[in-house]
Amino acid sequence: MESKMMGGAGGGFLIAVGLSAAVAGNWSVLAQETAGGGQTEINLRRSAQSRPYQGREVEGEERQIAPGDSLWRILVRDKNLPGQHFHSYLVVIQGLNPQIKDPQILRVGDKIFIPLRPDQVASARPTSNTPADSSNSSRGTTINYRVKAGEHLYQILREQLKPTDDRKLAQYYALAKDLNPERKNWDTLVEGDIIRLPTLGQGNQVAAAPALKPLPSIETTPTESKRTLESRPTDGTKPAASAVDRSQAMRAPARENMALFARVAEALGGEVQNSGEEVVSIKDGNLRFDKGSYPVVYSAALRQRVVIDPDGKIPSTVRSRLADPSVGTAILTMANGVSIQGAVSQLLAGLGYQTLPPDRPVIVQEEGVAYEAKGGWMALAAAQSDKVQEIYVISLTDNAAEIPDYLKSHLQKSGLHLKDILLPGAPNQPLAPAKAESEGVFTQIKTWPRDKREMVDALLFSFGVPFGVAESISVQLRDGLHLDARSDRVFEVSGTKTVLFFQRPDPEVVKALQEIPGLRAVDLDLTNLSSREVINRMVNLLGDQTTYREHRFAAGSGGAKDRLTVTVSGFHLARRSMFITDRQIPAGLHRFFFEKGLDIVYFQ
Repeated sequence: MESKMMGGAGGGFLIAVGLSAAVAGNWSVLAQETAGGGQTEINLRRSAQSRPYQGREVEGEERQIAPGDSLWRILVRDKNLPGQHFHSYLVVIQGLNPQIKDPQILRVGDKIFIPLRPDQVASARPTSNTPADSSNSSRGTTINYRVKAGEHLYQILREQLKPTDDRKLAQYYALAKDLNPERKNWDTLVEGDIIRLPTLGQGNQVAAAPALKPLPSIETTPTESKRTLESRPTDGTKPAASAVDRSQAMRAPARENMALFARVAEALGGEVQNSGEEVVSIKDGNLRFDKGSYPVVYSAALRQRVVIDPDGKIPSTVRSRLADPSVGTAILTMANGVSIQGAVSQLLAGLGYQTLPPDRPVIVQEEGVAYEAKGGWMALAAAQSDKVQEIYVISLTDNAAEIPDYLKSHLQKSGLHLKDILLPGAPNQPLAPAKAESEGVFTQIKTWPRDKREMVDALLFSFGVPFGVAESISVQLRDGLHLDARSDRVFEVSGTKTVLFFQRPDPEVVKALQEIPGLRAVDLDLTNLSSREVINRMVNLLGDQTTYREHRFAAGSGGAKDRLTVTVSGFHLARRSMFITDRQIPAGLHRFFFEKGLDIVYFQ
């Protein structure tokens, strides 16, 4: 708060008060003349603000984001809220600020509504007397469902409503979106989100189910004259909605699914050209291709082109001339029902990629972390001087948000390109090019001291265990013979008092202490134990049986859990929301651990 004093008429002073942005949004200034006449009294009055959330009004303040602000700083540091519940607070903030697309990414100048007591709002149960939750609602009866980690809407609907066929699943999906009009993005559900779901009425019918347009599905036979991805029944009825099957899509004929094939080609940096003329120089002259009949995939980055022969009409003699190394133009045939899988494999080879076996993941090491990735197609680009060799992992998906975009962008810097091709008929929009997101640190990063005594203290502090230092404990060695033994640390966990010795104590002292009920004496010889061994013994003493080992974290959700795995070695203390490691974790991966609810702790 800043104030200035300026001289005024009659020797009086005018006090100009400059309120900070945070205060100005929460107080109003009133000027009143006093009874004595002429003088003005300045009063500050609280301006109450509130917004609806889950059927009740929540009081708070509207805060303008300043440089350096983050929700972690505002909630945990400024409001002194516990960091382990930060994920729950994000759910509240998102519900109170529907205009903010992603509350974790704030821009300077944005205004965001912050509740006065986020902890109370996060722990309160949603009320059930709102119109959306009423059994008499025009939308039908509903239930409130709290999203669990890694869940997506299709998975929730299958488990909660148990649809008997894919058509019903599509109906439930549309109805759920209709019941939650405030939610704009269904690609990603955050753990703790509350969404309204329809309930099953008599006869297992969903209340107030609206009429839906059918979803297209992958066509499995090449006999249809129209090249489309819609499934057409033979009884003259409208096509039924069908869930998109990835393996079925891989087997679908490429010739009848050129749109899907083109998406894969574009993901590789290629451009599908189907108009104009392509001229290829050969020894005997020039070959001219009408791109309307023979589309061309051209990669500007690789300076390669592949000519597509949909019906296998290019003569073998022409093929051999084009295959000459001096010409270097590959032909991709789609005749005889060549599948999408086979056509893409031909395309990769034609563009100069080395295809990798799809049943074995590729592994990329970055600092102390390893990434294991696999997909429908995996290919290694040609090596270039002074550049990381690039690996492409391409997958067909019905969920554009299975693997977070920020993680894809980070891996791309290491040469690992994860390309998701959205299947036709999937409910999500086609994937946009990955954009670099804010690289702000969303999790706490701690570094424990190298000194092992201080490391022991840091562990005790992290577990919230009070302890004593250099306490004397009276030990009876023989009848009438007592020794005051000096311990290094003394603490109590679950009713057991633990006495630590950092150097080997006299065996008689240890034996005498062990005979005391409710007490254990521990020889923690810091001189001969490594830091890993010290931490391992301490966490066991504190009631956690975790050991130092390699931990694998799934980066994807739903059916993509095995597509990308992040592997790092350390101690995973799930109950303490901590990951303790001596391996360096890249800064771009800190957010990943935050989303797993873990703080990163380094030791040496």
